Amino acid sequence: MKKPQKVHKLGVPALVVALIAMIPACQQPTAERIVARAAEAMAGDGGIEDLKTLRIRMVYADHEYPVVTELSRPNRMRVEGVGSYVLVFDGERGAFLESPPAEDGTPQDPSLVDSRYLRDLELDIAFAFPAFFDHAAEYLGREVAEGVETHKLGVTLPLGVRMTYFIHAESHLPVRVEADVTVDGTEYHPGRVFSDYEDWGGMIYPRTVTYWWMPDEVETAVVESVEVGVTLGDDRFSIPAGIM
Repeated sequence: MKKPQKVHKLGVPALVVALIAMIPACQQPTAERIVARAAEAMAGDGGIEDLKTLRIRMVYADHEYPVVTELSRPNRMRVEGVGSYVLVFDGERGAFLESPPAEDGTPQDPSLVDSRYLRDLELDIAFAFPAFFDHAAEYLGREVAEGVETHKLGVTLPLGVRMTYFIHAESHLPVRVEADVTVDGTEYHPGRVFSDYEDWGGMIYPRTVTYWWMPDEVETAVVESVEVGVTLGDDRFSIPAGIM
């Protein structure tokens, strides 16, 4: 009977472990190398560092209106539900400059976002633009996601949300992102799947985004336009005095 091959304590054949150890360090994946390749894939020769602002218009399956998101890296955001609300995050505080109406249609006054939910705004930014370009990333190894081989990068956002990005091993474009969020003692794992990447004139960005908060409530959004390097003054993200 053939003698069984010696197995590493993690279940990996010892020969495979030895071969991996022989790979030159310059060829082994690290967070820095994966981030650099993702930057080249998404922004080309222009460089991701030159990409400071974005305006993204999307149509969500569960919204009756388009949503326009403006980003000023690393942590400022303005979201307009066209004809419904205006929400801003200045990196420290969030506020509805125009609040969505109540369920009975009653208009609501502008208001600050409860500090407990500011991390949700950071989460929205990390879903719209990869957080590993602005925050420290950790290499988590390889995994098959959405049917393709990917590199996993972990990022902890400043307010504590943990993001896991799955980067296509060949194209180095993000194919999936998941978050670990605890709300009132309950853990949630919302996420996004990105597909149909297109060149939007300065940045490669997906046309189709599948999203969920609960795993059995999956919806799809379509990106209508992406504007890169748009002029966004500080007033786009400022919170007027007097809003409470």
